Amino acid sequence: NHATINAPNTWKENTRYSLFNNGLCQIFIDGPLTVLCLPGYLGTIDLDYGEFFEKVDKIKYRWVCWDPPGYGESYPPRREFTRGYLDRDSKTLQQLMKELNIARYYVLGWSQGGATGIFLAARDPESVLKLVTIGTEAILSDISVKFYNAVKKIDFWPKESVVRQLKYYTRSDLEKMTHGMADYSTSINRVDKGEFLMEACLSVKCPALIIHADRDPKSDPKHAQILKSRIPNSEVMMFPATNHDVHLAHTEDFMNLFEKYLLTK
Repeated sequence: NHATINAPNTWKENTRYSLFNNGLCQIFIDGPLTVLCLPGYLGTIDLDYGEFFEKVDKIKYRWVCWDPPGYGESYPPRREFTRGYLDRDSKTLQQLMKELNIARYYVLGWSQGGATGIFLAARDPESVLKLVTIGTEAILSDISVKFYNAVKKIDFWPKESVVRQLKYYTRSDLEKMTHGMADYSTSINRVDKGEFLMEACLSVKCPALIIHADRDPKSDPKHAQILKSRIPNSEVMMFPATNHDVHLAHTEDFMNLFEKYLLTK
């Protein structure tokens, strides 16, 4: 169920779009090394990686990114925050990469996209060469629950953040998603003590680099250490004086670190 769409101008000039199950995937068609980029909560190709793709090497790498089911151009239908939704994303990604005929690739996941990447690496160890996460939560802690409940009312968001999201969704559906995530985090925290990722972490076979900002207001730095303790072949790199969006705020420094890690045997 794929179709190629002509891409717009600017950073998408050397890009083709591919449709999957009513969803949108974007591929830079150059480069021998494939990196699959995964957006975070309410994230899309443009919102989470648009500025990043402006600056990265498109000769050495082929960059693949998607709007996760229910987000961005993969909406409707609306994203449903039910148990296992990130693992279900990983199953969809596994099939998508097979249909794109990409057998081996690296994975870069930001925030919840990092959790999806962990599920994917655990699910398909033959395909995922290395995994890099940015600002990913290991558990849905009390702080996580407080955060998702604090941001569920979009009336309190910065106006520009609301405008960016309403480009994709109706206001009603956006509010249903933010409330759905708040309810999901509360349920996992209370019923499962916040654990939603541990089994997948323990099953990851590939090397993993866990990148975290020491001033991340959304994801406490302790999450990096929890992930390191659970993912067998992993290491942590902390970015000082930085917030949640390391790859956007410090793209050059991030890419230097990212490339060095990918190309080290």
